[in-house]
Amino acid sequence: MSVLLAWGLWIPVAQVLPGVPQHSRIFYAAVGNLILATGALVVGGGQLSLGWRAFWLPLSGGLVWTIGNVAAFRGAEMIGLARAAGTWTPLNIVTAFVWGALLFGELGGFGVSRIAVLGAAFIVMTAGVVMVARARDLQPTDLAAAVRHAGRQRAGLVWASAAGVLWGSYFIPAQWAKVPAQVANFPLALGILLAASVLAVSAGGPVRLSRPFTTLQVAAGLLFGIGNVALLGLVSRVGTGAGFTIAQLSLLVNASVGIWVFKVPRPGTRAARTAMAGIVLAGVGGGVIGAIR
Repeated sequence: MSVLLAWGLWIPVAQVLPGVPQHSRIFYAAVGNLILATGALVVGGGQLSLGWRAFWLPLSGGLVWTIGNVAAFRGAEMIGLARAAGTWTPLNIVTAFVWGALLFGELGGFGVSRIAVLGAAFIVMTAGVVMVARARDLQPTDLAAAVRHAGRQRAGLVWASAAGVLWGSYFIPAQWAKVPAQVANFPLALGILLAASVLAVSAGGPVRLSRPFTTLQVAAGLLFGIGNVALLGLVSRVGTGAGFTIAQLSLLVNASVGIWVFKVPRPGTRAARTAMAGIVLAGVGGGVIGAIR
């Protein structure tokens, strides 16, 4: 439950302040995540090693996460959090499932019936993603504005899809390291902060915020960190595909906040209903894919 709530809320918290550049949101979230990772390492009593497997592998995953975060924030900015999350979540699941099969042998012993179920679930998930992608509010009537809007929608879907692949991959190096979750999470958090710092510096540095606003942005990173530690522990127990699928049920929180708080799509509209139906459909398909072991 902790991973569902933490991952369902951290992006809305990070996005709630208007006018903050995305590189600054990512940087402050990375700081909060490192604070959480440090606390978890100290409390958990794990021993940190600088070996390539225990340190550098998880750190590389942090770099992947930050790139995925840029894509996710850009996608949410362009097409709304509900549609963006409905796009990247099933792709997260499929990507994690593929990695689990390739690296950890989680498809071993699959028969014809399981493969058939897998194919059917993929079709259901794809149908849900298509519904989410088509869930739009009323289009502009002006031709030039409509063309710009359509281009923005396409770009947003591309960004959200990229986030799906990258976020479905970032934790794999930490899992592959085969060390306790709180130990792997620390270099992972360092990698995230390293990449976020490079991103912020290249854009002129993180924007200075007031203390309450800074606290809020850092709190988003703390929420992500809580979910991340919970995820690493979960996949070590139940497997990559199943564990990551359980975590992606946070989509219901993401989508609800996107519609009812950020009002994209506007609540009560046909677009909002279509988006929610597509999200549920994609979640069912993705859930079946992730649960097949």
